[in-house]
Amino acid sequence: MQRRWGPLSTPRGVAGGGRDWTRMTRSVRAALKLAILRICLNGLPAREHAVVAGFPDEEGNSVEVVRELAGCLPVYWLVAGDPESLAWLVSDADGVSRVRCVRKNSLRAYWAYVTARYVFFTHGLYGSPKPPRHKTIVNLWHGDGPKRRPGFATIRSTFVVSGTRLWGEPRAQGFGVGQHGVLICGNPRVDQFARPATDEALRELKLEARRPLVVWLPTYRTTRYPGDRLGAVRNWSDADSLSVSAVVQATLTQAVQDAEAMGVQLVLKPHQLDADNYASTGLHIITDTDLREARISLYQLLARADGLITDYSSVWTDFLVRDRPIGFYCPDLDQYVGGRGLNVDHYPSLLPGQLLEGAADFRTFLRDCVDEPAASRRLRRRAAVRIGAETRPAATRRLLDAVGVRCRDTRE
Repeated sequence: MQRRWGPLSTPRGVAGGGRDWTRMTRSVRAALKLAILRICLNGLPAREHAVVAGFPDEEGNSVEVVRELAGCLPVYWLVAGDPESLAWLVSDADGVSRVRCVRKNSLRAYWAYVTARYVFFTHGLYGSPKPPRHKTIVNLWHGDGPKRRPGFATIRSTFVVSGTRLWGEPRAQGFGVGQHGVLICGNPRVDQFARPATDEALRELKLEARRPLVVWLPTYRTTRYPGDRLGAVRNWSDADSLSVSAVVQATLTQAVQDAEAMGVQLVLKPHQLDADNYASTGLHIITDTDLREARISLYQLLARADGLITDYSSVWTDFLVRDRPIGFYCPDLDQYVGGRGLNVDHYPSLLPGQLLEGAADFRTFLRDCVDEPAASRRLRRRAAVRIGAETRPAATRRLLDAVGVRCRDTRE
């Protein structure tokens, strides 16, 4: 008798069992969906609207593009989470009534994507097929910096955005857009510096508005994706966790004590994927959840900062716009270079601030954040010139001008 198979059942003798069969079926469905989207993207005419998608949904580059586009033409904001929970990010933007926030995996989102005149994304979208000539696709990416890019999926676009010449120009080849496809206009998220966190928002974060604020933003060494499915695929380690080092723990604990003695608020904002845990150091830790509850973005918090501490993160190239002290805590520099790797040689020579190698260096840097000497300012400005940083305001408007978005008399 011939055995009948259900749609998700597995014939006996097939290796891997039902779970592998289900996974294969999902892969086939996903590939078919992407193929259909690619055909529609190329075949359907462009309509006068834009699509924007970022990861995570509140990623600053994508949010600022949504806000600026809203004053020009209808915009579909494609998100993975609850659209209602994101409304506060754009509620005060000009033309907000033209923003349609829809779930990324919905028919409405697919239709908006394949018919959009302009598409903007930070990490790719729907497989990132090659852009047709009658549509403009912009890779906002998610910052400039020295970390070597891992070899994930190919991301195709018409243009790619950068905030520096040093890290922007190599993208012509890396993303296959050519020299004219690299837009060194500044990362749109720096426009959030013009909308700093209010005193009330700082109080919600348990910060005092009148005390100097220094924010530490370390890059992740080891990731911690939520959920079994994503964690099994995406978790990786670029270097040993810093928080397990006794030397690091001692240095940071002393820095916290010194900051308190100086009247400085030293705050840690960990990366959302960071597996490190610094609670035992006494640092004031602010999470993404804390920022959402206070209804401010990370860059709005940085707009109130008197100084920044980081390492290999791209945030320092953006913070040059603020023209405030930047310190670099890289106790694992040699290990990081030998692991994940950097895309530049002699990284310390490029830095616009001092390397913080111990508690004494932290004390000096914290004092500079309160009363910065002229030599520190000169070093930072020379570094900005050396890397070709775009430090002018209005980065998002420059981007839209560069890709041909023209704002007619549509603002509310």
